Formats: sequence, C-alpha cells, structure tokens
Amino acid sequence: MRAIQLIIGNLTLPHVSNDRYRCWAEELKEQKVMISGRMVEEVRGVVQRITWSSDYLEPETKDAILAALRGGKALSVTYLPDSGEMAAGTFLVESITPPSFLFSDADGTPVWHGLGFSLREVSPHA
Repeated sequence: MRAIQLIIGNLTLPHVSNDRYRCWAEELKEQKVMISGRMVEEVRGVVQRITWSSDYLEPETKDAILAALRGGKALSVTYLPDSGEMAAGTFLVESITPPSFLFSDADGTPVWHGLGFSLREVSPHA
C-alpha cells in the first residue's frame, strides 16, 4: 500500500515517486542593516513548502486537480512532511506548471503529462 502524500480539500492526489513530491520547512527571514552598518537577520517564523508533479494523469484527475488549484482561494491541505506524520494547514498556490496533452504509447488513450505545482503555507509558525 502506498502512503498518502497530499490531500487538497477532499481530493486525494495520486501517489508520486522519483522526486516528484517534496515538503520542507522554510524560515521566513528579514535582513536589516543597523545604523552601525552591521547586518542582522531576523527570523519571523517557519512555513511549509510543497512541490508536487506527475508524469501522467487521466483527464478526469487532471481536471479535478486544476479545479482545486485555480479556485483563487487558500487551500485546506493535508500533507506528509519530512517528519513522516501527516499534518494539516492552509496553503496558497505559488505556481502551476501546465500539463501537455499526448496519447499513450501503450494503447493510444489520451493522457496529460507534466502537471506540477508549488504551495506555500499561509501563516508562519514557530
């Protein structure tokens, strides 16, 4: 059985492998120059970042994923961080890599290739 990596709203995304799913914590920092000329870095918090891409998707799956991503609102996401325990948060879409259309070499059925996206958690935390 494959582990669930990502759920957007009520949509469970297909399991992907070969470096197509990444989730990591990233510090939000601000650099400031002091009057003395010394530079300091202030950490404001930590946000989760997620990237996901798929090699091949059925048209229905592609449509459902794009509908969720293009909704223009913050997304309720359940994700698998590097700790290995599922977590939940609110994310915004940073980018979408549009898929390209092709026919399967095996049986000539239509498939979509190369859909990808990146998400960033809305609110930083400690």
